Amino acid sequence: MLGDYRITGRGAADIAASVERGIGTGALPPGHLLPPQRELATTLGVNPNTVAAAYRTLRERGLIETAGRRGSRVRHRPASTARDDTIRVDVPPGARDISDGNPDP
Repeated sequence: MLGDYRITGRGAADIAASVERGIGTGALPPGHLLPPQRELATTLGVNPNTVAAAYRTLRERGLIETAGRRGSRVRHRPASTARDDTIRVDVPPGARDISDGNPDP
């Protein structure tokens, strides 16, 4: 399921960091299916709740998406847009544009 990449860690933060490292290096590409929580907990020798907390952290950070019994996968795109691709809204006449952090005097 994970190929050559091994998820490591004993705590939720360590497990989440390990998965994030795998995503960052490309070892866990977009769409890649992660192991079920109980299976990973058994492999790592931790409580399933620890893996559940790690997956929850990854989901909240937008790195993975979960689909119940269909499993958890690495997201195809980041949860947020990059700074270069920010959405711009036209400023109505008579209003000050403070979207860049500095009002136009």
